Amino acid sequence: MIRIHHFFLSGVLSVGALALTACSSGDEPKQPLTTDDSRPIRFAATTLATRGDITTNSLTSFNVYAYTGNGTSPSVFMNNVTVSKSATNLWTYSPVEYWPVGKKVDFYAFAPVEWMDGYTPLNGIPYVNYYTDEDIIYAVSPDLQGNSGYPNAQVVFNFRHALSKLTIKLSSTRDDLRVAVSNVAVAGMNIAGNFHFPSASTARTSGTEGDGYWTDQNTVAPNIFHMSQSASEIIILTPTPNDLSAYEFGGSKYIIPQPLLWNGTGTDNDMYITVMGSVYDKDTGAKLWPNANTPPENIVQGSTYGDGLLKFPLKTSVISEFRPGVSYTYNIVVNANSDMGAIEFGTPKVDTFVDVSSIYD
Repeated sequence: MIRIHHFFLSGVLSVGALALTACSSGDEPKQPLTTDDSRPIRFAATTLATRGDITTNSLTSFNVYAYTGNGTSPSVFMNNVTVSKSATNLWTYSPVEYWPVGKKVDFYAFAPVEWMDGYTPLNGIPYVNYYTDEDIIYAVSPDLQGNSGYPNAQVVFNFRHALSKLTIKLSSTRDDLRVAVSNVAVAGMNIAGNFHFPSASTARTSGTEGDGYWTDQNTVAPNIFHMSQSASEIIILTPTPNDLSAYEFGGSKYIIPQPLLWNGTGTDNDMYITVMGSVYDKDTGAKLWPNANTPPENIVQGSTYGDGLLKFPLKTSVISEFRPGVSYTYNIVVNANSDMGAIEFGTPKVDTFVDVSSIYD
């Protein structure tokens, strides 16, 4: 077990939730059609969201693959077609495709285009998330036919997030302490894996049938949330939680979903948050931690400021994995208790991530 002394620290895991949907305009007359071979396939898109998320306002294009053959013997119908938002907020693509007579079409959409890297949605898609600053979304609308009985029928997509979202917030509520943080990172997370599109519609509102999923997560690398390049970049904690967004590397990260591991040592395959820093008496300036009683494994050798190292497991009693489309916020509060005892954690809570949905009508 990691021995970390001279702080009381609570970690609260919380998540905000907001379901985003788009509505049909409903302003076009509905007139029955008898043919379906002369009507173009049309698209539209809407979304909303927070910092870094792909949203209605930020989404300017998405790409589409489409197949006929009912999934058993698929034949390419649309091959990585880019659908772009015009200056008048219409979604256009070229050349225009028309509904095939008597055939069902399976549509797959995604954004941004770079993350597919030439792969198709019918197989696992290798993805390496080096910088963890990119949100990616996907959608599936299967078994569609052009003869809906109405003019201007559009493909309906419901976009979902493929990644998890991770935010770290730091604070200290003790006004007699000066808590100085120099570096914050997450260790042990995999940054590569294979994403698989679902075969069912992503418009489903219950169950997991319409969820994409990840396999073969690999390639462990640190995710840096803050790194002080000078004394002026050291973060002094206040009672107001700081999500590090004002600093280089700061803000939320988009993480490949994966099981969370913690064997109690903070080594090997463990996945955890590392906070590097020092604690001082605010009035006298005396350093309270680390000190002569701090275990060697919690001392940062060669640190300019003689910092110590805290490790906080990502795995908790209620969170055993990061799931796609879920945002995880770790609130870390650094305080010293009366006897300068061991690190402790508060009870975590989790809710769903912001669901970015797009309806094309």
